[in-house]
Order: sequence, then structure tokens, then C-alpha cells
Amino acid sequence: MVYPYVGCYLERINKTHIDIYHALYILIMRNWKKTSLLTAFILCSLLIGSFYVFNLKVVRTSSKVIEFSPGQPLPKAQTDSLNEKPKNIIVFIADGLGFSHLSLAMLSQQLDGIPSVWDQFDVKGWHDARSSYGPSTDSGASATAIATGTSTFFEIIGLDQDGRELTNVFEVASENQYNTGIVTDSYIWDATPAAFVAHTKSRDNAKDILIQIASSDLDLLFGELEDLGEDDVPDLESTLDILKQRFQLLDESLELPEQDSVIKPIAAIFEEDEVQDLSSTPNLTQLTDVALNYLTSQNNPFVLLVESEEMDAASHNNDSERVLKGLKSIQETLAHILTFSEKDGETLVLFTSDHETGGLAAAVDFGDYPNMQIIWSTRDHTATVVPILAKGPGGEYFADVKRNWQIGSLLKSLISLK
Repeated sequence: MVYPYVGCYLERINKTHIDIYHALYILIMRNWKKTSLLTAFILCSLLIGSFYVFNLKVVRTSSKVIEFSPGQPLPKAQTDSLNEKPKNIIVFIADGLGFSHLSLAMLSQQLDGIPSVWDQFDVKGWHDARSSYGPSTDSGASATAIATGTSTFFEIIGLDQDGRELTNVFEVASENQYNTGIVTDSYIWDATPAAFVAHTKSRDNAKDILIQIASSDLDLLFGELEDLGEDDVPDLESTLDILKQRFQLLDESLELPEQDSVIKPIAAIFEEDEVQDLSSTPNLTQLTDVALNYLTSQNNPFVLLVESEEMDAASHNNDSERVLKGLKSIQETLAHILTFSEKDGETLVLFTSDHETGGLAAAVDFGDYPNMQIIWSTRDHTATVVPILAKGPGGEYFADVKRNWQIGSLLKSLISLK
């Protein structure tokens, strides 16, 4: 609800709170002649105090509508000049992370004498994550673009905007004798991991995505389960039965099978929100280490997708504390990945985001300078560009990326390079 007398809107308030404020406003403004100054003062104090009690914010919006006018479409990426081929590729997608999230990590979570993980990347840039329609996107559309090299519409997984199947990075990798793996701290059929293995009209088609995962060439799958038995999500027994058609399920120890035995691809499945920050057992860093150990033991090149969902989940709820914990998890996991890449010498590490969530601002608190505070402008996705960072052989090809679909196009070309 918008109130013209203040020229702003209120967030984080439910209908009951709106009704209270509206009633106070009417009481004061319509009956101001009959209201004593003391009563008016008390009512105004209650109104102002409620902002603190209910943790409300006043956010100013532009007075005019800003027209969406993105300019001419970019041409398809030129890949004829590619000549440096990485043996392995690790794609790290921090769902919901924008430049302000990154700024917060760089300005508040670095230690003296220890190089920042962000400084270790050779290529640092940005890309426009919008979908095929309008300035915004969701994880389905953006992850599909990153995984396939084609921009598409909201909610869609692995299809173009006309419903045609798109070949994804993992499918190209399998055709070229790569192993493939997914590590996520979200549920395994969530939009980002699903875009690398499935083709379906809606990201909510959980059973369809699970069946496609089980019939894919995926070699490793670590992640959570969520909302079992609700809507299109199979119950626990049915979900595990589907996964067992392809994967050997690891227990909580995450101990890998003996290498001299013929085994199925492996999966480690966890309960909802069991994998969050560094205090979780296991956490994203530990799962990524196990995945790298397994994939290197297969003696084939590999493509590994690592996803952190923490920025998106926290930012949708404007949960500042969870953002800070999630950033530490992302940086710790990245540190392990970059150490692996440095020792290996043949692994490309690509870090990016599918979109920004929350309109986060890392603001300066001049009352407590140089400390900072987090300010939120929304609980939804925003139409802002997001980071892309690269290190390792082939990383220089991502320096000129400006749209998310260019990432997928380059990845497929690098994998196919002879």
C-alpha cells in the first residue's frame, strides 16, 4: 500500500500493521482541530516507535517509471579463436549474490596477512543476468542460460522460450568423456543444479527433474531434500528409490567406496537445511573436498558445479546474520577450490551468480564509523549486474562476457575443443 502523504512505501509490515498506521493517520489528520497537541504528540510517538518495535523501513522509490530499454541484442560469442583448453572446469554459482554482497565480504571478513580469495582471480568482471523477457530473472532462467548458452524465460529449466530442449554443459561434457558432478547446499532438484541436467517446463516439476537426474550421465550428486511428499515432490522412500537407480548412496561419514571395486556414481543426500554455514556438519567446503577427491580419482577430466544457495535464501528473508555466515562459507569453499586449482595447474575456476537478491547495500554507519551495516531494499530479485571471476587455463576468454548466456556458450566450446 502506498501513502502519497509520505511519498514512500513500507516494507516488512503485514496488513494488520498497515491498518493501524492508516487509522492513526486518519485520526490525526481528519480530526486535527479536535485533537489536543498532547494527544497528537502521543500518537505520532507511537507511530514512530512502531518502526523500531516492528523493525520497519522507509524506502524511497523513483517518482517516475523507468522504461526498460536494453539496447541491441549481443551477437553470439566468437569461439573460433579459442586455443587454450583446461583439463577440468569448476563452476561456482553463488545464488543471489550481487556486488554489494561481494563488497561486504571484501570489507568485513578479511584477515591481516592472509590474501583474500577475491584477489586471487585473474579475471574480474560482470554480466547482465536478465531473462529473455524484461530486466529481471529467476534461478531457472539464469541457470539455464549459464548451463546452455541460450537466454530463456522465467521458471523454465533446460528449454528455450519456445519449449525446445537445449543441450547443456554436462551433456557436452559427457559426450567428450568428462566426468560430471554437482555439489549444492540446496535441494538437489532446485533450479540451479536442475538446469545442468534436466529439461522441463517448470522448476517446480520435482519428480520429473529427479527422474531425469537418475537417467542422466551425472557421476556425483551431493545436496539436500526438501518438502518431501508435498505437491509434486515424491516422499522420502520414493525419492531415494529414484536416485538408487543410478547412484550409490554414501552414509554420513562420506567415506568413498574402494577404488578397486566397480561402483555406481555416488550421491550424498541430506535433510532440509542440514547444509548451511561452516558450523554445519557437513558443510559446503567439506562436500566440495570430497567431490574433488572422488572426481580426481576417476582419471578423467571433469566438470563440477558447486552451488551456494545461502545468499539467495538469506536475502529473500532480509536475514543479515545468515548473509554474513553464508559469505564465510562461500569464501572458505572458494579457498579450497583455488588451492586445488593452483596445485593441479590444469583446472579453470569460474565464479559467478545467477542474479542479485534483496537489493542489499553495505552502508557506512557514521555514528559508529568505520563499522558498517546492512540495508535492504526488497525481498525479491533485483535487475542488477552480478560478478563473474575466473582463474586458470581458459579464464581469459571470460573477460569480455556481458550476458549470462555467453558463459554457457564459452563453457560448451571449451569442453568441445580438440
